[in-house]
Amino acid sequence: MTPDEAARLLGACSAFDNRQPSEMGKQAWAAALRDLPADDDTFEAVARYYSAPAQPGETGRRWIEPHHVRTWRTKIREERLGATIPAYEPRNPNETGSDFVLRRRAQLHAIADGRETPIPVGELTGGPHPAVARQLAAVGREIPDEDEQPYMPAGFREEIGYAATPPELRVPCPKDGCRALARQPCKTPHGRRRTEAHQARKDAAA
Repeated sequence: MTPDEAARLLGACSAFDNRQPSEMGKQAWAAALRDLPADDDTFEAVARYYSAPAQPGETGRRWIEPHHVRTWRTKIREERLGATIPAYEPRNPNETGSDFVLRRRAQLHAIADGRETPIPVGELTGGPHPAVARQLAAVGREIPDEDEQPYMPAGFREEIGYAATPPELRVPCPKDGCRALARQPCKTPHGRRRTEAHQARKDAAA
């Protein structure tokens, strides 16, 4: 901000607080706000300061200072940014991380200026997988007896690849040397798992 621009800004301030702009005043404000442009946001910051509701404990006439302008201008620009996602479209495959950071900062600056429209962040929606939802619906149901099939909602068994217990495994194996309990596979004399139930067990199940 140049001294002449600071003088115009002080003129806007005087419309609210009746201050008397001076040569020393414009030089001081230009030095304090040297990194800010005299754009619409800067003048809007002055209007926002004087139009804001009185704060608790605030008494007397308001008197704007350079730091007030800086604070309100930042708020104005943050309002434009809001919850946004700047679109990322690489301009060339050789773009480095540093290039992206610089371009993203420029993009955020353009959004804050109002020169670019941001992409609003959508609300995340959804829920558990239908199969999980059906299983959750079973919570609180009575546990079945040992000789009954465990409860599973319709379609869930097929969806997760669950294999129903074969009839022969619903009864203990009566064969000596095995004596596997219900729902447990038959075993060989050496204690290894058999891929097929003993015939005696199949007969008992039948």
